[in-house]
Amino acid sequence: MRVPLLTYEFWAHDSVLYARAVQVGFDPVDHRPQPPGYLWYVLLIRAVDVVAGDPVRSMTVISAVAAAAAVALLYLLAARMYDDRTAALAAVFVMTSVTFWGESLVALPYTLLAALTVLVALLLWRVVDPWSDPAPSARERGRRLAVASLAWGVAVGFRSDLAAFLAPVWVVAALRTTPAWAGGSALVAGVAGLVWLGATLALTPGGAGRYLAGLREHAAFIDARYSVTGRGLDALANNVRELARFLGRALFGLIAVLAAVLLSRDVQRIELRERWRAAFLLLWTLAPLPVYLFVHAGEYGYVFTMLPGLCIIAARGTIGAVRSAQVPRALPWVAAAVVATNTGIFLFSDEPLTRRDVAKRDAGITEKVALIVPVAPRDRVIVVTAYDQVLLETYLPGRRLVAYLPDATPAFDIPLACGAGSCSVYAWDEYFRTGADWTTVPLPSGSRLRRAEVPSGTVLRVRDGLTLELVR
Repeated sequence: MRVPLLTYEFWAHDSVLYARAVQVGFDPVDHRPQPPGYLWYVLLIRAVDVVAGDPVRSMTVISAVAAAAAVALLYLLAARMYDDRTAALAAVFVMTSVTFWGESLVALPYTLLAALTVLVALLLWRVVDPWSDPAPSARERGRRLAVASLAWGVAVGFRSDLAAFLAPVWVVAALRTTPAWAGGSALVAGVAGLVWLGATLALTPGGAGRYLAGLREHAAFIDARYSVTGRGLDALANNVRELARFLGRALFGLIAVLAAVLLSRDVQRIELRERWRAAFLLLWTLAPLPVYLFVHAGEYGYVFTMLPGLCIIAARGTIGAVRSAQVPRALPWVAAAVVATNTGIFLFSDEPLTRRDVAKRDAGITEKVALIVPVAPRDRVIVVTAYDQVLLETYLPGRRLVAYLPDATPAFDIPLACGAGSCSVYAWDEYFRTGADWTTVPLPSGSRLRRAEVPSGTVLRVRDGLTLELVR
């Protein structure tokens, strides 16, 4: 399902940063990649790149394989927690999630994030599982917790946010063992995490001092722009909107069956009857919520830490709704309707991260670059971008960029110096709003590239972050 649709170009600035870490050298302070570094992911890209020979292809292959792994692991987890019917529903729900499908085609690490969180949850559930037959001894539970803790510590080297997101559910598992095994397993997780941190410090030019300074600077940047402590209630409102958008587009047709869980008291009573299972599932699913609300909601792939758990809950909601309606034969049809809805949205709509959107952006980058590269002289080519600065530095070296972040710089004027001649100004981003001074260059993919020829001294006026005006 994924391989025929894999992309060929960098998807976002993070893609470029990971590629630079592979091609130029690992240095989180110089954002190769961004702090805290994600060293194990960079090494995985390098390993695949030995065969693929292209960092973009390496990252897309990892995305596709990780998506498949996440589906399989979620099936195993849901089958152990509930039954095969729930497992099958949860697996096809996550497989056909619109943004999960889209992210599995591009050079970003978020399907790997999903696979890792499900893997660690599966290993931790083997500790908690109250229905094991035969029931494991205290020693066996302790061993299982140690293995899960090792996996958790290693996973942190791929995605450091998993250190916080999986901590609550680890505590649930630790409560099923003895204090000695819990303490030893915490040590195992800590050592595994320290191996990643030690390797990161050793490979960062300038060592620990420079790395920690860069980490503090990056944290301060996030805090100032996105967190409640930096921007107060404005940040909270923005994070709520972003999180709702990311979750809504990941779920789409699943929203209705999730509502069945929230609205049906019968379903709630059944699901909450087993307190260990309910606590495990809810803590695993909802643990990222405070970070996304109060610190940073990130982008579409961030919610993949929550999506697998929500798919299990949606599967239980589907089964519960059919049971409550006393029409058990309707279950395959209800499930098929949800899957068909999400598959149809992915295949035939223009929503973000759908098949059309992914293909259009991927081909659009190639087409835009092919149009701009021949234009000479280079110093009279100006490309305006709000989101793709790092991409353009890679694809269009030597061109003059007007690059900014709309939320940080919503309005400004900049004079365009072109010497004795004129400048060719290109509005790169699809989201820009432009007036009559701009000409839209038609592209086969359906992407938009706006162009204007302006004399020296023309002022580029940016308003509302995305409105471009040319004032002569």
